[in-house]
Amino acid sequence: PQSNLNSSQICQSKLQTMATRFLVAAVAAFAHMICIIMMLIPAVEATTGVTRSTIINRRGADTTSITSSMEITAFGELEDGATVTDECTYDGGIISFSHPMSLKSSDKFFSTGNLQLSAIEMMIDEINTSPRCGVTVGGKKHGIHLTTFGDDSSKDKVSAIVKNGMMPLAESTEYVGSYWVGPYSSGLTGSMSPLANATDDPTAAKTVLVAGGAASTPVFAGNPTIFGTFPPSKLYLAQAIEALAKAGAKSATSVFESASFTKGVCAAMPGLADKFNLTLQDEIEVVSSPTSVDLDPVARNLSMAENDPDIVVACVYDQGCAKWVASMRKTGWSPRAQVFTVCIGMDKFQDAVGTDAMYMMGVSPWDPSLDMQDQVVGWSAMEFSELFLATTQRTSTYHAASAAASVGALVQAIERADSFGTEAVSDVLATQEFNTLYGLLSFDANGQSQAPSLHLQYDKDMTVQTVYPIEFRSAELVYPMPTWDARDCNMLSKCLTGEETGVCQEDGTCKCDSENAVSTGVGSSAKCVDIPAEDMTYVDTSLLTVGYILFAVQAFLSVACTAWTVYYRKRRVVKASQPLFLCLVAFGTFVMSLSIIPVGIQGEYRYLVDPITGVPTDEPNTDIDRVDAACMALPWLFSMGFAVTFSALFAKIWRIKLVFQAARTFVRKQVGVKDVVSIMVAVIVLQAIVLIAWNVADPLIWQREVLMEDNNGYPTRSIGTCSSTNGLAFLIPLIVIDALMLVYALYLCFVTRKVSAEFQEGTWITASILSILQILVLSIPILVIVDADNNAFYFVRVAVIFLVSSTVTMLIFFPKIYKLHFLKTQNGASRRTGFRATGQLSTTPNDSGQRMSMNSDKGSDPARRTTMDSDGGRRFSIASENGTTAICRKVAFQINSSVASASQVIEEKVHASTTEKKTQSDTNTDEEV
Repeated sequence: PQSNLNSSQICQSKLQTMATRFLVAAVAAFAHMICIIMMLIPAVEATTGVTRSTIINRRGADTTSITSSMEITAFGELEDGATVTDECTYDGGIISFSHPMSLKSSDKFFSTGNLQLSAIEMMIDEINTSPRCGVTVGGKKHGIHLTTFGDDSSKDKVSAIVKNGMMPLAESTEYVGSYWVGPYSSGLTGSMSPLANATDDPTAAKTVLVAGGAASTPVFAGNPTIFGTFPPSKLYLAQAIEALAKAGAKSATSVFESASFTKGVCAAMPGLADKFNLTLQDEIEVVSSPTSVDLDPVARNLSMAENDPDIVVACVYDQGCAKWVASMRKTGWSPRAQVFTVCIGMDKFQDAVGTDAMYMMGVSPWDPSLDMQDQVVGWSAMEFSELFLATTQRTSTYHAASAAASVGALVQAIERADSFGTEAVSDVLATQEFNTLYGLLSFDANGQSQAPSLHLQYDKDMTVQTVYPIEFRSAELVYPMPTWDARDCNMLSKCLTGEETGVCQEDGTCKCDSENAVSTGVGSSAKCVDIPAEDMTYVDTSLLTVGYILFAVQAFLSVACTAWTVYYRKRRVVKASQPLFLCLVAFGTFVMSLSIIPVGIQGEYRYLVDPITGVPTDEPNTDIDRVDAACMALPWLFSMGFAVTFSALFAKIWRIKLVFQAARTFVRKQVGVKDVVSIMVAVIVLQAIVLIAWNVADPLIWQREVLMEDNNGYPTRSIGTCSSTNGLAFLIPLIVIDALMLVYALYLCFVTRKVSAEFQEGTWITASILSILQILVLSIPILVIVDADNNAFYFVRVAVIFLVSSTVTMLIFFPKIYKLHFLKTQNGASRRTGFRATGQLSTTPNDSGQRMSMNSDKGSDPARRTTMDSDGGRRFSIASENGTTAICRKVAFQINSSVASASQVIEEKVHASTTEKKTQSDTNTDEEV
């Protein structure tokens, strides 16, 4: 067992050893693979010692380089006497120009850096080619070798490039002289300037650096071999602020990106504001490479009335420019002047914002329109701009011109010094002036350009113009710059191109040329349109006149009948019909006729209409209150007038029913006004309750509906009506109530149809009620049919109102007027009627009233007579059973007698009674019946 244990331990030990060796071998193999992969990664040449993954472009003067094969005709025509040679001979050697530059499209400064790189390469190519053939020093020609290192827009990368790439090139014996050209941005240039000047190592060799893309003074101050073609950042904005202050600006705000150049430029704003009497409202710092998330809140804050400045200076790089414009556009706000430190004239900026770049302002030390010419290559500013566009398909900016000038000034300094020595070339740069395509260039004590900046602005054609200083001005300054709406009006709207043309105003509306046209829309939707005359479908004036005439006719009838009733109230014909009820009928028909007036009251829209847009505003139309009142007055007047008229007729027929119902049963019955007035009150109150509920809960109001519009959305036809949301809920109960009462009234008329017309007007009441019912039933479908025609709808309603009121008036009053004034007996008295058969009901009317009697002989008992009281009410007295028996006996006796004798006796008695009552009537002056 012991030996077995030892064997197991030995086996386990061997396995552990093998595993350890395998792991070590695997690690070694993995490390070897890493080394191989690293060797396969593209690296710069061993002589440069630059960090890995650095892009290096070389542009030389040897026979295999790009420039050696280029012809001068690629940039323009030759001057007279010039000759073309395909190859230059550089008998003096090669000069090294090297620089970092942002070469990747993802680099922060790629866009502007690419502009500068293209300009530098154009200058190197032109210098190296015939007829110039390089730089002349000591009577010999020297070619230029340009080396470009990709800096990734990183300060650390720039420092590594200088230490491991550019310094070895400067120390190389391959070149007779080595010089450095700066990258774009003050931050990147500041990373290499101490190394080039050997600021931290006095024993190290100094190298001349001419930077075409830096403006921050700390980059140059204390470094005598470092020079910059940009003016100092503190002077960048001077011309722009001065020009705007003279134009009337009173306040300013600065928005700057957190970077050395941008912060340096905007740092001058407090001093410039004091100098030109501006109120500096705010200085707003945003993060480096800001996005819309950072800039949108800033734009919203500045758009507030209390924060709105006249000038906004945006110290941002090219990417920030487009983002800031987008934020302003999103907010719908723009200052009176927007100034950028870069971007103006850059294609990338214009591509990003389009026409929104119009009237944007910026600062620049250069403009193609300036009269200047480069001493090295002979290009003017305009020629360079044209050649740059032809070569790169991009518009030249001051960044490109500055980079080209950095090469031109350095070449001039080398040739004037006639030496490649750093000190000699630095002295020339520090003390002399240089004619470049960038202008007359000289450097201050810090090594920065002393050329003043220009104030630039895009015009309406998106062309960059110099607007200040005045001596360099190519166009007038536009201040305040147009609002977004005004720009959109000019660029996108039909204000200038529509059927009706005009001129865009500052607020984005269109001022129309034609007096009949108005402006509609704002900004891109602004245009001039000829607003069509709207057909409001008002009722024709002639129809309104007809309506008023019909009202006047009915009003006259009602008033005349009332006056007639009052005047002849004691006459038997009038008394028999009760003057009070007759007056109520006349009053009711007059009230009904009043509803004709509100039917003709019309209005426009409930809210005032914008004359430009044709759309109702939020401002109420004060005239609508009058129309609303008319809308609700119509059902009130018609319903209440109908209620008064009908209730009076209903009361009359009801009273007749009660009287004759009692007469048939030989029961004494006295029916006065008080007995039926409750009916009238009930009818009127019931109608009033429904109307009040309607008026409170959901009254009729005037609404105008657009029926037709033109192509521009303007109404061409509309119609106004009185309506309510739940109007039928109130109208239907009114109709049902009136219909039921009309049907019941017809029933009562049927019941009392056999009553003599001498003592009641049942026939005419029946005719009136039937007329009302017929008119109302026929009018409903007619109104539905003509609803779309406003004139027909008006006329039908007026006709219905007039027919209902006038028919009742004429049927109730005209028969009585005819009976009283036109129907006469042969001797001029009123008509007399009687029954010749003795024992029949005899009616003997006279001017004093009416008496109904049943007589059998001379001595008929007064208690057995039916009489009408003088108060206008009918009082019927029926004899007792004994009296009735006596009458029957007398009638039988007379029947047995001679008919002729009986008739003669009865006639004499009737004549005597009539004469006696006539005398009494004349004596009492018709005051007693």
